[in-house]
Amino acid sequence: MQRHPFRVLLTGAALAALAGCGGNTVGNQLPPNRTVPQYQQIERLSRPAVKEAFEAFANHDQTNRSSPTNDGALQTAIQTFLGPPAAGGVANRSSAISNFIVSVLIPDEMKVDLSQTVAGCGPPNAPCAAYLGVETGGATGSKFGGRWLNDDTIKTSLGIIFGNTVPALGGAPDDGNESWCLSDDNLSNGEGTFQSYGNTFPYVNQPY
Repeated sequence: MQRHPFRVLLTGAALAALAGCGGNTVGNQLPPNRTVPQYQQIERLSRPAVKEAFEAFANHDQTNRSSPTNDGALQTAIQTFLGPPAAGGVANRSSAISNFIVSVLIPDEMKVDLSQTVAGCGPPNAPCAAYLGVETGGATGSKFGGRWLNDDTIKTSLGIIFGNTVPALGGAPDDGNESWCLSDDNLSNGEGTFQSYGNTFPYVNQPY
């Protein structure tokens, strides 16, 4: 039987709905004098630095209230940002690279493939999840997807937008339009202190 990646999306509305669930229901029946609560989605944030990098702040509210599978505003913003300056773009990437990036980032959901077995999920400080792992077929670390605590998602995003990450993954030919000064957050080579897991609360090292 073929298994498909399980898509995880937590929105403010979903969390509120979970919090509003009572423990006295039987099946799908509500207790007497109870009505189904109504919630309004006002925020949506899955992958870091997608809205923030590509979309004008004035348009964030529209995206926040949209479904990730029906958000033409964000997709248009990504395509425009990646395009040539003459068309209002910033990154000036080729159409092939732009199309590949859109195919990875849209829909804007954090994807996890629960059929994958990853050895690192047990021991502390061993890699488990891998940011964009499902979308890239494991090229970013594993096919499990999600996000490991030490995944430098900002570096990954900058490399995709301004660097040669897409050609290096075989997603599209190199267009020669990399902007190297923007392609790295410079916090992955000893400049910063990584988080580490522990066995007691709060399970990570002190802020730095």
